[in-house]
Amino acid sequence: MELAIQTTSEGNFMRRKTHLLGYVLLLIGCHFLSSNVLAQDTALVYVIDIRNEIGSGLGTYISEGIQIAEEARADAIVFDVDTPGGRVDSAVNIIRAIQETQIPTIAFVNRQAISAGAMISIACNQIVMTSGGTIGDSAPVNVQGQEVGEKAISYIQGTIRATAERENRNPDIAEAMVDKELVLVKLKDGQIVKLLPEEYATRQEEGEEMEILCAQGKLLTLSTRQALEYGFADAQAETLTELLAQYEIVDVAGTKMPLTEEDIMQRQREYGVSQVNRLKTLSDARVTEVRTTLADRVVFFLTNPFISSLLLSLGLLGIFIEIRSPGFGVPGFLGLLCVGLFFGGHMLLKIGAEWALLLFLIGVGLIVLEIFVIPGFGVAGILGIIMMLGSVFFVFDQVHEFSTAVLWLSISVILTSALVILAAFFLPETRLFQRFALSTVMDTEMGYHSSSTEDFQAYLGQSGTALTPLRPSGTARIGDKRVDVVTVGDFISQNSSVKVVEVEGPKVFVEAVEDD
Repeated sequence: MELAIQTTSEGNFMRRKTHLLGYVLLLIGCHFLSSNVLAQDTALVYVIDIRNEIGSGLGTYISEGIQIAEEARADAIVFDVDTPGGRVDSAVNIIRAIQETQIPTIAFVNRQAISAGAMISIACNQIVMTSGGTIGDSAPVNVQGQEVGEKAISYIQGTIRATAERENRNPDIAEAMVDKELVLVKLKDGQIVKLLPEEYATRQEEGEEMEILCAQGKLLTLSTRQALEYGFADAQAETLTELLAQYEIVDVAGTKMPLTEEDIMQRQREYGVSQVNRLKTLSDARVTEVRTTLADRVVFFLTNPFISSLLLSLGLLGIFIEIRSPGFGVPGFLGLLCVGLFFGGHMLLKIGAEWALLLFLIGVGLIVLEIFVIPGFGVAGILGIIMMLGSVFFVFDQVHEFSTAVLWLSISVILTSALVILAAFFLPETRLFQRFALSTVMDTEMGYHSSSTEDFQAYLGQSGTALTPLRPSGTARIGDKRVDVVTVGDFISQNSSVKVVEVEGPKVFVEAVEDD
């Protein structure tokens, strides 16, 4: 009997353990299931910074950031904008990337969106501004800050107007940010329109009531309050968290877009409740920031126009010094390093700079060939210079507008010329150069005597013929003798007539003379 009771007790205990284990496993399964459901329902937001000046490097970074967000199937992209502007062509490429993505976009003007920054912000589905923010002043200017031609203004004017119309923003307000010849007014019925100066004058004479928002001769820049009042911005927020708390991702007639509660109600009135479906709220969204990597920052630095020009000039200076010096040393290494950094930084922008580098190296090769192999300075040297300048201009033109590219190329040429002249005059006098140069003079006062008793002074004033190219040293026939000579002027080609103009010990200096 005792054995039976014990067996029954143990059986009940095992059943209770089995039931308890089953409950635990069920709870764990429910937990993971609920976690997966929550993860699927929680929105994923990618944040991409648009900071500092807009250039090709930043354009590449933003395009890659959008691609990363697309691969992650993000629910929204927030562009954190604080920029004084930059290159218009880079801004146009960014606008194209924003418009091509299927992900809803929000521009968070976190201080200022000026010039190209305003154009990019207008391309987004929603514009949110911080208090004290500004947006506008999108007229294109060159690197000196001067206005560009009418053709460029017309292009930007058309681009910004089309971009505003695409996002249902007032295109007249956008145009007033580009063209200062317009007058932007608010009519009595509250409508905001642009007027040509003569139209404004006519309406004013007729006594029509109008409020000038932007007078002729000025470019429109809106504060946060004005942008909200004129319906150009959609919301105000001080932080990213505050911004996300205001928005939901909504399907409006088959199109996903970020909307505030007020906008959702408006869309329901316009399209009908059945056509407006709430998908996800952004208030508890998972946020992923697309940060610039070290490689991105290096590219931004190397492609800065000032740094690019400096690298190019130092590179050419190093190559010049190396050509003037025997062997291969530090100047040549540093020169090639600077040239490599110049082209390498731009190659990372994927603008075809590798072909420009090849063209540059061919140009250098032609110049070296001209100096050491081919007599005189002719087609090869000129072609080499053209190829070098052409390759550099190609790089600058891909990164900057045409006029800016010409300016920076000119700066590079002038800076290089100045450095070469300074190096030619002052470098031989420096201690560093003299450490590598053979400067010891073996004269009779130090006990050295020439094995030849030839009187070199006898050659002074005599004429002869260059037996070898003089670059600058070589051999010439003076009378019936072969004499080692050095040219005092330009390089002299073989078989040219020469005349001895100076003699210093055993050194005979000649210059070219024209044949009779």
